[in-house]
Amino acid sequence: MVLVDTSVWIDFFNSQESPYSEKLSELIKGYNRVVICGLILQEILQGIKDDRSYKTTRKRLSRLPFIDTHKETYLYAADLYRNLRRKGLTIPPIDVTIAAIAITSKLPLFTKDMHFKKIAGISELELFNI
Repeated sequence: MVLVDTSVWIDFFNSQESPYSEKLSELIKGYNRVVICGLILQEILQGIKDDRSYKTTRKRLSRLPFIDTHKETYLYAADLYRNLRRKGLTIPPIDVTIAAIAITSKLPLFTKDMHFKKIAGISELELFNI
């Protein structure tokens, strides 16, 4: 199973031909290997402007396996954020929390976002490579 970040979903839903959207298609087809978490679900849906696309996308994403988070995930995210800051890295809190969700769920994160590459360099975050 793979946690897919918003950056990859945007390519996929915008039908942008890229190695990221192609790999996401492969992960979904056949036996689905994609999971989603609340923050990513929210980021995707809040960016959709028209109601029809919103409803369709919400329905499609709601079918994916969902990662529930617990208080420990947010405590871990706070520790991770503080550790990153100590090392001179300022990463958006949402990205740190998504990384914490991936780490605590023991899932690789599939992303295009360079913030996560920085986090992976000094944490247990595993990135899914295409």
